Amino acid sequence: MDMSGTRCLTGPFPRGPGHAAPCVRRRQQGFTLLEAIISAGLIGFLALTATFFWVDSFGLVRTVNTDSAAIADGRALLERLTREIREVKYNPSSGAYCVSTMSATQMVFNKTSGDLVAACSGASPTDANNDIAVTIQVSSTNLNLGYAGTLAAPAATKALTSYVSIFTMRYLDASYAVTASAGTLRFVELNLTLQPPGVQATQTRTVVALRNE
Repeated sequence: MDMSGTRCLTGPFPRGPGHAAPCVRRRQQGFTLLEAIISAGLIGFLALTATFFWVDSFGLVRTVNTDSAAIADGRALLERLTREIREVKYNPSSGAYCVSTMSATQMVFNKTSGDLVAACSGASPTDANNDIAVTIQVSSTNLNLGYAGTLAAPAATKALTSYVSIFTMRYLDASYAVTASAGTLRFVELNLTLQPPGVQATQTRTVVALRNE
């Protein structure tokens, strides 16, 4: 064997004594330490990168799902309020809806429980008019729905959500102009913005057409 790491064949000489013996280079087996270290480093880097993208994708999916849930909650809340407002009582004697409070953050109106009695009984109705008073009101971050009166069962106020960022109501006449009179009231516009902790604010809007006229 020579010093270059090759193995030389020793006699007999296949081509005769006048020819030099051929040398065969040894084939390398396995990996060197440097190659193993580089490979381990690349594998670790790829694993770290894949883990980062996996965690980031998981966080994005969770955020999207939470935002979607907030939007769905907002729509469900407005649908609940829409059902209540559409039951507002219309007084044929006065030609007006029985709405006693019309402000941006509070609406108080009567709805009939039983046969229609042509009169509005206000925020504290008795069974004489078959009315129940309904109050929609925002207080701080709570959106409250309350029932009052002799026929209310039970007469109580409940918070529909505690994540209100903005809630406003506008009262519109037949031409969609803002009105402050129950006599010309025809539509109620609801604007709701919810912002649960750690979630972007989501805004939902609807216009309710009064239909008991």
